[in-house]
Amino acid sequence: MTMEHRWSERKPIEMEVALFYAPVGTVVGKTRDISLEGMYVHADGVDLPLHAELEVSFVTQNGTGSTQEHHLPAYVVHANDKGIGLMLRHVDYSDFYALRYMLSAA
Repeated sequence: MTMEHRWSERKPIEMEVALFYAPVGTVVGKTRDISLEGMYVHADGVDLPLHAELEVSFVTQNGTGSTQEHHLPAYVVHANDKGIGLMLRHVDYSDFYALRYMLSAA
């Protein structure tokens, strides 16, 4: 049974992200696709349990070339040996707008 409910389209966006899950530590992966509600992250060999709560971190660049780091709470909705499907939770406005900007530019 999956808990995933998509309200917006996922777009193919590849970027490096860091996943912090306390029992494992930080895992670096690369997104395959992103929506306002979630993302799929390629993380070969990483075994995270279903419903595990973690933090996703990534960096964006704005039009002036400066960078901003984002930290989003998320949880695992599905996982296999190739990657992890995440649902984002309680995204604040700056993170939401960063995601929206990336999706509109893709």
